[in-house]
Amino acid sequence: MNIAQAIYQHVKTMPMEKAVEVLHFIEFLETKKDITVTETEANDVLEFMQNLPLGHRTDAEINNAIQALRDEWQTS
Repeated sequence: MNIAQAIYQHVKTMPMEKAVEVLHFIEFLETKKDITVTETEANDVLEFMQNLPLGHRTDAEINNAIQALRDEWQTS
């Protein structure tokens, strides 16, 4: 069974309202622009994520940073 037949088998047993939703979703996918990520872009994101300061700050440091932002927002 190919993918179209599998989809058909599911849709033919659905209530009409759900089958219409499936049709709308398919139409949406047909109009959606394909997004491709170049290897350079993927490497840039990976490098950015690897350089995030995760696990390097204590809870107290994080809480102090959050409180500083709150204080700044309240004075703005």
